[in-house]
Amino acid sequence: MSKEKKYVCTTILIFAVATVDSIGSLFGFWSKSGAVGTIVLIVKGLVLLGLILLSFSLKNWVYHRTSNSKYRSIAWLSFGALIVCVGGDIVNANFPKTFYRYEGVVKHDYLADSVLFFGPGYLLLLVTGALVAIENNVNRLMLYVFIMVGGLLGAISVWLMHIPGTGLFVTAMTGGYAALIGAVGLFGFVLIHSFGGVRASYGTWLVGLGFLLAAVADAVIGNFWMYGNGGEGYYPEVRDVNWILYIGSQCLVIYLPYILVSQKVAGVCSCSRKE
Repeated sequence: MSKEKKYVCTTILIFAVATVDSIGSLFGFWSKSGAVGTIVLIVKGLVLLGLILLSFSLKNWVYHRTSNSKYRSIAWLSFGALIVCVGGDIVNANFPKTFYRYEGVVKHDYLADSVLFFGPGYLLLLVTGALVAIENNVNRLMLYVFIMVGGLLGAISVWLMHIPGTGLFVTAMTGGYAALIGAVGLFGFVLIHSFGGVRASYGTWLVGLGFLLAAVADAVIGNFWMYGNGGEGYYPEVRDVNWILYIGSQCLVIYLPYILVSQKVAGVCSCSRKE
């Protein structure tokens, strides 16, 4: 089996495990507490570890295919974005089991703390994507406009779901993050355009979808986990739904440097559309 096929099989396996884990918890096939809950937590940790190892392997693939310092830097940035985001996953797990940390309106306001990780992580991802788009000679004005429009849409979305009385810290963190993740989501279309638009490879379309899924996953958190149900959140069901979307997104966006190098240096990869 070729290394490329191993990457694909590993990605499918990671996503499948995350999906089974979430569906099982969502429909009550196994408990979220006690010994079974501990096993579920370990499985989630293994899913994240699998993503980290896969991303690192993709970074090494880039190093073996090219000596271009820019492409190697993009591979490191992509890997770094995932590593930082994992810190946000740990915060979201809420191991101390504390709620209403900042005020008495939003129960799961610990989610605002995770922005300290997800914010820099997705900013790294956005910068990485922008570098790839610029490398593909995308119109920079269009790039900046899409980022600003995405940021505006994200800011509007959090304004619409915001609950009066929410503390300043939670409001600032979620508002700023919503603008960032909105830009990340809309950027997926810029990325696809930079690789040829409708003629882009299937792999490029999937990576672009990963950017969009990142925004969808966080929209689910904001609307249903954090601000939903009058601030109580539809928890834990929404956590399981978000986990599928989030892991699905990460499974795709970590291939950004692979797509770049496979089409710029090593030739169009096997997942490209045939002319």
